[in-house]
Amino acid sequence: MKTDDYKLILNHITADEGILTAKYPEKFEQYKQMAHMFLNHKGKHLFEEDILGKYREGMTLEKLFDQQTERFVKGANQQKNGKNQKTWYDLEAYEEIEHKDDFFDYFFACKLRHVGLLEIDSFLEFHLEYNFDSNTKEYFRFLNIIIRKYQKKILKADIVETVREWMKLSENHSDLSGNEKEIKTKNKVKRERDDNVTKLNQEQTALLIHFLQAGKVILKDENLNNKDAGRAFSILTGYSADSLRQNLSKTELQRISTKKNISIVANALTNLQLLIDREIKDKK
Repeated sequence: MKTDDYKLILNHITADEGILTAKYPEKFEQYKQMAHMFLNHKGKHLFEEDILGKYREGMTLEKLFDQQTERFVKGANQQKNGKNQKTWYDLEAYEEIEHKDDFFDYFFACKLRHVGLLEIDSFLEFHLEYNFDSNTKEYFRFLNIIIRKYQKKILKADIVETVREWMKLSENHSDLSGNEKEIKTKNKVKRERDDNVTKLNQEQTALLIHFLQAGKVILKDENLNNKDAGRAFSILTGYSADSLRQNLSKTELQRISTKKNISIVANALTNLQLLIDREIKDKK
């Protein structure tokens, strides 16, 4: 399973819930209510033309609802063009449920039970970085509450046991603050903020890592997580591995992606290109 498959995408979860609860219609109705509330909170109501616009001419709501009986849920009337019009919610919409969203915990629990036991460790690792910015303390608290809230209702005993085992193993590798022990290397340079030992400061180095991954120059995602990237570039630059890891989180990348930082990274790469061009010229 690719890491993108671990994201909480509504239509994926709806499909899996439909399969899991096929013999228990009342349970799928409970899921539909939660999905309805999520879409309502996000303001994702659809008018008739929004729905039929995706289908060939001649399709009607009546035909569509007969064909896909569980896909659409009726919403409240909404104003459009000065009139009250009927609306619906699409339970198979490609909507990502994020940590900041209402009902994130519910959909996380649903997705967790869709993942095979052998995939749970990878799933939990993914969301630690993707939705919790590698904050182990916050994440462990969240997982404990998830277990307390959804044990037996959604999460079976083997899933709960596997999650707790992962938490215990993770605690052995890092403290609850999420801080990793720094890698000790012989004669490692002690870095200071903007000390000019290397062309880029710590934040700009994190941006360089991000661009190298985006450009497929180095590995990314499941092949190189933020923790390992931080460790590797800590050895190369002397910056803190943990600080680099934190800078590579979604929130931090948005914060440090300023015009100034990006321009400095671009300038460093331009100078590198000039060095390479000069080397190529000398080879002729």
